[in-house]
Amino acid sequence: MIEKYFLRKIAVIALLISGTNFGMSLLRPYDVMIRPPLKPGGIFQAAFMAEHGFNDHGFNACGDHVNVLQIWNGDQDALSMLNGFPVTSDQGKLAILLAADGANNDGTRGHFKVTGDLNNNSFAVTSHVNFLDSWYFSAYLPIYNMMLKNVCWQNQTKDLSEGDQSVRQNLTNSFFKNVAALGDGLYLGDWTRTGIGDLVLMMDWQSDFVQHKPLLKNTRVNWRLGLNLPTGLRDDENKIFAVPFGADGAYGLIFGFGLELTYGCYVKLGGDVELQHLFGNTRCRRIKTNVDQTELLLLAKTNVYRNYGLLQRFNLWAKVCNFWGCGLQIGYQFLKRVDDSFALRSQDFSNNIANTAISLEDWTVHTAVVKLTYDFAEYLMPEAKVRPYISLFSRVPFNGKRAAVASTIGGLIAIDF
Repeated sequence: MIEKYFLRKIAVIALLISGTNFGMSLLRPYDVMIRPPLKPGGIFQAAFMAEHGFNDHGFNACGDHVNVLQIWNGDQDALSMLNGFPVTSDQGKLAILLAADGANNDGTRGHFKVTGDLNNNSFAVTSHVNFLDSWYFSAYLPIYNMMLKNVCWQNQTKDLSEGDQSVRQNLTNSFFKNVAALGDGLYLGDWTRTGIGDLVLMMDWQSDFVQHKPLLKNTRVNWRLGLNLPTGLRDDENKIFAVPFGADGAYGLIFGFGLELTYGCYVKLGGDVELQHLFGNTRCRRIKTNVDQTELLLLAKTNVYRNYGLLQRFNLWAKVCNFWGCGLQIGYQFLKRVDDSFALRSQDFSNNIANTAISLEDWTVHTAVVKLTYDFAEYLMPEAKVRPYISLFSRVPFNGKRAAVASTIGGLIAIDF
């Protein structure tokens, strides 16, 4: 009785701890390709996972490999960033001054090639409670550490004409300082951010249907419904590429359905579909004031309602398992988000122009996932109170568009009670 009471106390404490809990390949701990297995027969599971990203790169609209800061634009246009403002504003006055000096936009004048390294480390705590045999209530809380380093703005402006000299003198020679003043604090350099992501609460139903056939032995069906809570760090509109650690303050619903077939004693084949709908929200965001502006040099900020497109995730996998507790899974994952849209809460700027932002367009990521597992339960007695499980996994994005990605390696430790 004392042992059972102690185990239940641990379970409750772990659950409370876990409850305090964009085109990017951030760790999502509820991802069925890497999350801890839902095991029937237990009462409670607690798990911890960690993932390290390396070899960061991006895919542009054509699917070409580019630097992460070039997924939307090949270069950044410092002259176009001044367009769309009143002639009496600081931006408008500077645009008039440069135009008077003959500083027309010739494709290189005022343009910058921008590169940087985006590094991330991810952690997560997860837990689930099993009840009524086939039902599971889970909580997933990620924690992210992200760094944009080695940011380099390479000025493409020549020094041949009066227009070139005017652009250099009045704009690009003190570019970071000028952009900060004109863009209400927009910072173009390195940054480091650490914080929690969105807490996801999930209800799963999972059941096995034994098949008495020569080859097919079992069919496992899973469906789930989740709630995305906006606990994550928001987008920092005063730093370039400072993406949110979640849905940027939006609530969301998640629905998934999966099917896994067991062939013989060792082989499993499966597939899964997951859809996430985010409810739109209003907050201060940077917008385009001219159709020619580039995404890292948006000077205007205003309150904007963002309507999110549907996020779709498709998974296919093959497993070889039950080799003395060891298993190997190889899978493919396709992630897509359809177009977002803006609705400005102010009449100071054009809603149509704001919606020409490339960052609002759809993005995709294709990823190969490899996972090694070891289940200690294979060597424990059925009545064992504690059953550990470990896995190592790697995610390697190999194609996509308008997405910043990184190859990753991670691990997971789970304990079932």
